[in-house]
Amino acid sequence: MKEDIQLLIELQKSDSDAMRIRMKKKEVPERIARLDESYRSLQQKMDDFRGHLEDLRRLHREKEDRLKSGQDGLKKAKERLESVKNNKEYQAILKEIENLDRKNGDIESEIIGLFDEIDKENGELKLHEGEFKEQTDLYRTDRHVLEEELKSLDESIAECQERNGRIRSALKDELLRKYEAIRNLHKGVAVVSVWKEICNGCHMNIPPQMYNELQKTTVLMSCPHCNRIIYWQNQEDNP
Repeated sequence: MKEDIQLLIELQKSDSDAMRIRMKKKEVPERIARLDESYRSLQQKMDDFRGHLEDLRRLHREKEDRLKSGQDGLKKAKERLESVKNNKEYQAILKEIENLDRKNGDIESEIIGLFDEIDKENGELKLHEGEFKEQTDLYRTDRHVLEEELKSLDESIAECQERNGRIRSALKDELLRKYEAIRNLHKGVAVVSVWKEICNGCHMNIPPQMYNELQKTTVLMSCPHCNRIIYWQNQEDNP
């Protein structure tokens, strides 16, 4: 019976280890998801910045096309001025030339302003791209670490399952059924230690006579309060 108690203690430890590892494994995909979301947000900011810069470049091209069109219109107006036959028409064309010249000047100012803004944002883009590369490298490293952690946890779970299989095969069917029934009732914990008359499962005092007997006996005993399988453990020797 002493051997059975030891096997049950080992089985409980192995099951508890597996449960703890599974809980930890459950957290890893959540951490990966948060990491991915943070990186997608960073990517979106870079895409938005590049998109804004491309909008400025497109606007710059449109302004240059308008300026070219305005310059062509100004040239044609000046050519028409040479063939006018009366003063009224002459004055009208002069007015048109003046308006075209003013509009072209405004567009030239806008083009210069856009050029300066594009030049400034090109410089900022290089800085952002450098920072983004660093963040990308860090993201890939962190994600790889999490993936390796997940792989390691899977291996640890497999080791627990293999160890559990060996222990379970050594236990009598009746004991195993009892262990599983208690374990299902108490959130995976069926076997607990007792020290100084305190059950470490329910934290209730067990009777002194029972505690004394527990230290000497090789018979399987259960806590009178929570019904878990109990064993004595000298926690001064095993802190």
